[in-house]
Amino acid sequence: MINYLQKYCRNAWMQLLINKLIFFYPKKRLSFSSMSLSKVTNNSFDDINWLDHTDCDYIVKDQSIDAWRINISKNLSKLDYFAPLLNTAEIARGNKYYQTKDKNRFTISRGALRHILGLYLHLPPASIIFSTGINKKPFVENQSGIQFNISHSGDWILIAIAKSAIGVDVEFINPSFHFTDVLEDNFSIDEIKQIKDKSPIETFFKFWTRKESITKTTGKGLDENLKLIPATDGTHFVDSVIIDSIANLYISTFKLNTEYIGSIGSNSPTSNLRFWDY
Repeated sequence: MINYLQKYCRNAWMQLLINKLIFFYPKKRLSFSSMSLSKVTNNSFDDINWLDHTDCDYIVKDQSIDAWRINISKNLSKLDYFAPLLNTAEIARGNKYYQTKDKNRFTISRGALRHILGLYLHLPPASIIFSTGINKKPFVENQSGIQFNISHSGDWILIAIAKSAIGVDVEFINPSFHFTDVLEDNFSIDEIKQIKDKSPIETFFKFWTRKESITKTTGKGLDENLKLIPATDGTHFVDSVIIDSIANLYISTFKLNTEYIGSIGSNSPTSNLRFWDY
């Protein structure tokens, strides 16, 4: 997330310390002599046809993914429907937000997530029980057949539904964000070159969402190995320790509209990916 990047910039000296610790303590290094390679394939989707949610059958098949975009402003009228779906802990969490817009965003994101999952699981939305796993990755208790992931930025929420591991990230393509401050520590030489060569700000967020969607798919979380996670188009082979997964990963990148870009990571090829407008 961009909050992470901003915090990262303010604490760049800590990254230098981490790098020194990794160098001087061999047990912390990656063991290339016994590495296991995973395949990461990055693709971009252009001219997405966002389907109306009323046409959805709410059936996710093996090797398929359903992507949902939710515009917060357009769903403010549904706050009275979403609010009763939240449990006590979610209500308490929402009440901690000082600004009304942040509280509304939280209510819409949790309410819409419950509503959508309820249709896939054939359960009342309010009855769904969420838990968190490694690095606080959320999942639905007692429902191993369905996995989901959620991300939000600005006025948009992105949700992905699948039968296997899934991770998503969406970002506002902010033209005023000073991305050059974080390039060296988070992107490879080739990635930096591509970012600088063509549409710098858009390419930066394209690559960033790919890296974050990978870490959210595996549950690894953001760490000092972010630079080693491949984000350019095409197929790459990477040490499975870096991405914390021995499975192959497939990353799909697309725009929610002209100002927002998102990526979905999964263990399944992305040939059967449906895009839904909530």
